[in-house]
Amino acid sequence: MSSKTKKAPQPAPQPDVDVGRYPLTPDEKKAIIIAVESAFMKLRNLYESIVPIFNEYGFTPPSAGVIARDLSEKIETSIIQHCKTFHRGLGHADLARGKERWEVKICKNGGLSINQSAVIRGENYIVVNYKDASVVKKIFVLWNAKDEFFSERKSNANIRHLLTGVAKAHIEEILGGKKEAGHGD
Repeated sequence: MSSKTKKAPQPAPQPDVDVGRYPLTPDEKKAIIIAVESAFMKLRNLYESIVPIFNEYGFTPPSAGVIARDLSEKIETSIIQHCKTFHRGLGHADLARGKERWEVKICKNGGLSINQSAVIRGENYIVVNYKDASVVKKIFVLWNAKDEFFSERKSNANIRHLLTGVAKAHIEEILGGKKEAGHGD
């Protein structure tokens, strides 16, 4: 008899009816973490390489976030490569899981900010919060986003912020969060 045992097949995820979602599997969560951490490691290496060059020529180096405008697309591509349940989205959706629309958002320090003109229609957001130049602080999913989860539109601002208290039941932490509050937050 072989010492290797086969894993029993996992049952298909059941929808969380209150939030309208199919929970992420452990493998999907791992793929998301790997994709995010890999992209941010590459960004850190790039940033550490170019900052001395900017300084040498007397320029202020741009922030890591400015350098990595396409970082969310790189993370989405990596998620697709690591996880067979995610694929390219159709239309304005960057990423999809089954028929669900997904998008990766990267925000410095915490929370989620969106453009004021963004139309919210039940998308699922994988949100990456980072600090310093490229340290991943937290990853969470905002399931089935609704317009009321965000601050009011204002005529003098082009940005809206996630109201975490309102959206609490729709937020699933994947990495970081409260349990790591003592680690330099």
